[in-house]
Amino acid sequence: MHPLIPWSVAGLLGCLPMLPAQGAPAALALDGVRVVDVERGQSGTPRCVRIEDGVIVRIARPGARACRRDAVVVPSAGRYLLPGLIDMHAHLSLGPLVVRQDGDAIVMEALPDDAIAEHNAARLVGFGVTTIRNPAGDLAAAARYEARRSDGALVGPESFDAGPVLNDSDVPGLATAVRTADDVRRVVAGQVEAGADWIKLYTGLSPDLLQAGIDAAHAHGRPAVAHLEDVAWTDALAMGLDGLVHLMPVSPDLLPETDAEAYRASRRPGTYPFFEWWERFDPDGPEADRLVAAFDRHRPVFDATLVAFHAAFVQDQPGSAYLQDAERHAHPALLANWQSFFTFALGWAPEDFARARAVWPKIQRMAARLYASAARMTLGTDMSNPWIAPGISLHREMALLAEAGVPNARILRAGTADAADALGAGERLGRVALGHEADLLVLDGDPLVDLSQAREPRAVVLDGRYLDRDALAALRGEE
Repeated sequence: MHPLIPWSVAGLLGCLPMLPAQGAPAALALDGVRVVDVERGQSGTPRCVRIEDGVIVRIARPGARACRRDAVVVPSAGRYLLPGLIDMHAHLSLGPLVVRQDGDAIVMEALPDDAIAEHNAARLVGFGVTTIRNPAGDLAAAARYEARRSDGALVGPESFDAGPVLNDSDVPGLATAVRTADDVRRVVAGQVEAGADWIKLYTGLSPDLLQAGIDAAHAHGRPAVAHLEDVAWTDALAMGLDGLVHLMPVSPDLLPETDAEAYRASRRPGTYPFFEWWERFDPDGPEADRLVAAFDRHRPVFDATLVAFHAAFVQDQPGSAYLQDAERHAHPALLANWQSFFTFALGWAPEDFARARAVWPKIQRMAARLYASAARMTLGTDMSNPWIAPGISLHREMALLAEAGVPNARILRAGTADAADALGAGERLGRVALGHEADLLVLDGDPLVDLSQAREPRAVVLDGRYLDRDALAALRGEE
C-alpha cells in the first residue's frame, strides 16, 4: 500500500513456455559464463555453472567434464550471470481499489484477484524478478498463488507475504482496523496462523499501537515493517521496528521545530505532503544527519520505492514512460482503475506537479545518503499501485537510484543478496553460490557497468528451468 492514498487520509498468462507442469528439469550447465559477485561488486573469470534439481551444485573451470556431464549445456562465453532480482514491495494479487455505497456508508475495498496475480507473476519473471515480498494482501489468495506455483500451473516468483495492514480503518482485502493492543495481538496471531511471513503496520496507528504491533510480531517470530507518516522514523526504530517502506518520512517531528509547526498548520490532506514536506526538509541538514545516524545504528530493512513517487510527479506529462509501461504491462482491470480515478496525484493542480518536480533533487539526495548507510537497503516498486507495472518498474527503480548517485554495485546488491538476507533466506537466495537455488539472470553485458543489461536478460533461470528470450517475451505478453 502506498503512502497517503485517499482512503487513509479521509483517510495472461498466455502460455507456460519451456516449463513442464511437473517433474524436475534436466541438469543444466552454463558454460563460460562470468559470475557477478554482488557483494564484492566485481565480475569473475569465465566459469561453468552446473544446476541440478533447481540448485547450483558445481562452479568449475570452463569446459570441465564434471560440470557438463549428462547436462543440457548452454554455451555462455561472453555472458554474465546475476542472481535473480527481488522486488521487496510488490502487491501480487491486489485488485482494483473500488468505492461503493453500502446503505448509508461509503465502503472502499481492494479485493484479491487471482487473474491479476497470474498476470503480474508472469511479467515479473519476464523481467528477471524471481522473488518478491508481497505487502498487504489477502493471505488466502497468497496461499492459492503459492499452491499453483508449486504445482507448475503458473510461472511466477517466490512470494513472502504479509496480510492486510494493521491500521485505524478497514479496507477489505487491504487493511484491518485495530483499536486496542488486544486487537493488535489478536490480528497478528490470526495472520501468523494464516501463513503471514511478516507483519505490516500502517500510518493510522498511534505510537502505542505501533509498539503493540512490533511486540506482537516479535512474539510470533515475525519481522514488523511499517509505512509511517506522523510517527517519526527515528522514534519507530527506537521501538524495535525491523523495517520501513517508502522514501516519504513526512512526520513533522523530522523537521526543524519552527518548520514543524508551520507544516502542521499548512499541510493539506491527501498526497500533497509528497512535496510540501520536502519543501521544508534539508537532506544535508542536521535532521537528515540524525535520520542517517538512526539507519546506521538500527539497520532497518528499507525500500525507497522512488518509482512510485516519480510516476506521480510526472503523471501530468503526455507520453510519460510510466503511462506507456502501464498500457503495455499492467493488468487491464488495474489500468482502467488508474485511468478512471485512482491516482496518487488526485486533485493536484499544474502548480502542484511543478512543486513536486522541484523537490525531486532533495529526494534523490536523501536516497543517496540512505543507500550509503549501514542499513539493510533493498529495492521495491509498490507494484499494482497507480502506473507501477509489474517487472519493468523494478528496472526503473534501479535507474532512478543510479541517477541519484547510488553506485551500480550497491543497487545490484540491494536487489539480490541484501534483499535475500532481509527475507531471512540469504542461505538459499540472492547469490550465485554452491547450494543456492538456481534463480538467475543470464545477461549479454556486465550489469556492474551498465544496469540496463538486467532489463532485457538473454535468459532467466527459474527454479533451475531455463527460459530463453522467446519464453521471456511470451511471459511479458510480447509474443
